[in-house]
Amino acid sequence: MPSFVTDIRSLFREKDVEEMRFAFDLTNYDEVKSNAANIFDRLSDGSMPCDEPWGSDKTTLFRQWMDEGYLP
Repeated sequence: MPSFVTDIRSLFREKDVEEMRFAFDLTNYDEVKSNAANIFDRLSDGSMPCDEPWGSDKTTLFRQWMDEGYLP
């Protein structure tokens, strides 16, 4: 089961964190959890991250984290 600390936080580069700071903090578990559906939609449609879309492995991992209860 993926967790935020072990698996999800490291998916976001410093560049991604800085780019999204105006909306929420991608290093903060509570903020990512509460915005997870929106983040996932943007990851899926390729509009996030801003410079290149994630591969399906990363998107699938993020979705699995959501589906399995957002472990911290």
